[in-house]
Amino acid sequence: MSELFNIKNTFSEQYTLIIDSDIKAVNVHMISRSQLRWDFTVLQVGDDHVKVKIIVLDHILLEANNPLIKEVAALTNAFSRLYNELYLTVDKEGKVIEVSNMDVIRSKWQQTKAEMEKIAENNPEIKNAIVLNDNIFQDEKKLIEGIQNNEFFLMYFNKIYGRKIPGNFKENALNFFNSANVHWSFDLKNSSNPLLSSNEMIVELSGEPSILLNIGFYNRAYIQFSNQIDVSKLKTSLNEKGIYRTEKSTGRIIEASITREEIADPENLYAKLKYTFYSDEILKYKMSDEYNTANS
Repeated sequence: MSELFNIKNTFSEQYTLIIDSDIKAVNVHMISRSQLRWDFTVLQVGDDHVKVKIIVLDHILLEANNPLIKEVAALTNAFSRLYNELYLTVDKEGKVIEVSNMDVIRSKWQQTKAEMEKIAENNPEIKNAIVLNDNIFQDEKKLIEGIQNNEFFLMYFNKIYGRKIPGNFKENALNFFNSANVHWSFDLKNSSNPLLSSNEMIVELSGEPSILLNIGFYNRAYIQFSNQIDVSKLKTSLNEKGIYRTEKSTGRIIEASITREEIADPENLYAKLKYTFYSDEILKYKMSDEYNTANS
């Protein structure tokens, strides 16, 4: 019997996310590992919405093989503090409906903008970033889209909340190079584990294109590489897999992992992303002597 998976009760939890990224774009190969930490509190659960507070605790680039990654990370961190304290209303699927502290976020942008303008005179990249973000902060819809696309929402509210489990659904979303739209098909199922308590459930997610990728997709997705490789000879493998350990009584995620892969050419053109997500109770256990002894 299928039932909707929802946040059912208030709770507070701290989470750590590790992102392992391996992207090859013909002549550019970027490998990185990042760590993010949040304090997440569900303040109120309504019939059709949830009020939440999200505080960013940490955002660190742990490893990088390319100086470009470090430059992008530094610029990203400069802007991330604008969103380091969010009071939001989201629907049952985790889509942002309202930002309660919009005034605070906009005032932070004015401060950041003033600081960046002082150093932007001889740096066109910073000038462009100021213009881009100024447009975003003047448009509430764009600002909400920016919040929706941050790593917490891409991980935590990733296609399981507000869905029937077991069940399946289709949606249009970008490929992992963020260059072309894809018609996706997703399956959700629950599975039991004798090692877990009766209040816990495993949710498994798997997704792949629902129709064959046609020449239109290849031209849109990889046009920027068409001078370097023969796009017509590519045969892309595209999939997303996730597994979530959850608490039934609250709808809280205890730990999770997601892999996203887009392999157009195994040697020259691919994106491999792995997200590993721990609540503090799991993180502390994995750092404990008991865990290290069991896995030594």
